[in-house]
Amino acid sequence: MSLFILIIGFLAACTAVGAGPGVLSVENGGLLFTDNQAGVSGVDAGYSLPIGPRTLWLFGDVFLLHPTNPERRYVGGVTNTGLLVPRGGVKALRRYTFLTDRTTGLARPVIPYLAGEGPEVRLWPFGGWYDTRQRRIYLYWARIRTTGEGGPFGFVVEGYGLAAADAASPEDLSFRRLPNADGSEIWWPYRPPSKEGARPSPPVFGSAVVGGVPENEPYLYIVGLGEAAGRKPGKLARVRRDQIENLAAYEYFSGTPARPSWSRRVEDSADIEGLSDFPSELSVSYNRWLKGYLAVHSVAISERIRLSLAPNPWGPYRTIAEIGAPHQAFENAFCYAGKEHPELAEDRGRIIYVTYVDNRRYWLQLLKVTFGDGP
Repeated sequence: MSLFILIIGFLAACTAVGAGPGVLSVENGGLLFTDNQAGVSGVDAGYSLPIGPRTLWLFGDVFLLHPTNPERRYVGGVTNTGLLVPRGGVKALRRYTFLTDRTTGLARPVIPYLAGEGPEVRLWPFGGWYDTRQRRIYLYWARIRTTGEGGPFGFVVEGYGLAAADAASPEDLSFRRLPNADGSEIWWPYRPPSKEGARPSPPVFGSAVVGGVPENEPYLYIVGLGEAAGRKPGKLARVRRDQIENLAAYEYFSGTPARPSWSRRVEDSADIEGLSDFPSELSVSYNRWLKGYLAVHSVAISERIRLSLAPNPWGPYRTIAEIGAPHQAFENAFCYAGKEHPELAEDRGRIIYVTYVDNRRYWLQLLKVTFGDGP
């Protein structure tokens, strides 16, 4: 049987929006990384980052079962973990290796706890960048604190920061949280907006690092989000590659797509036109087939994934399609964490691969998305 099973009735699952190439088909690639020997019983997030001949995948909130016990006994959890796969397209995903504790054989955290932190603190991985010259990985991350109430939404976001790791020995990968000039590991604190909507939430950054930017471009572009009056608009920061560890060097998009401008004041951050409705995770990367920057994200926590295209990282983004999950989620389940993995793309980006999670299955679901004729 073919690895990918064409979704019957995909035309009902794919909704083309506006002029442009649109989506020809969506194929179900199944669940990823389920047959592991590292005790992992489910994952979410699912960011991927090429690091030389391999790709690092990163996950949050992982529950561990004893890998050989007949009863599959629960043995605990880790707030984040990762795995490595060789480069080589989608087929290489079957040759993955979780990063494990050498004593227990169980998946281990790649952003470890510090002294005084316990299970009420969650450290979630987001977008990253690999410095090929220094063989150093940079990872934006968020510190979360659980409340014990509200089920899967029983947590509060404390803020986002940056961590770094030496990639010389990927199997031993461990990220160190970098302090800002004030000594805090939280670079962009989160504060909820006022209930009456008069005071928006200050933006936080790290949801994605824009991929496919030309190598001679001195800047990295980091996607963030704000919150106000029930809306979550996208935001954008930039920083010179050689200044990524210096928070004071970051600039924030404060103009319009027609007249881009940048400010050192995070308070001046402007909304990114056409980029909104993503809870916190997404991907943005240049697509050669579409000749623009492709943003992929879940639409809130629905069974829809939005694909939007822009001429520049700062927009304007226009929706070219929304695709549906290939199956009905379990009752009372919700879908989230939609994003593309550009390193898997085929035919110059005419075929892309997208993952998302539904909270009941709690594994990455892989989709193969094929576009029509380019612009």
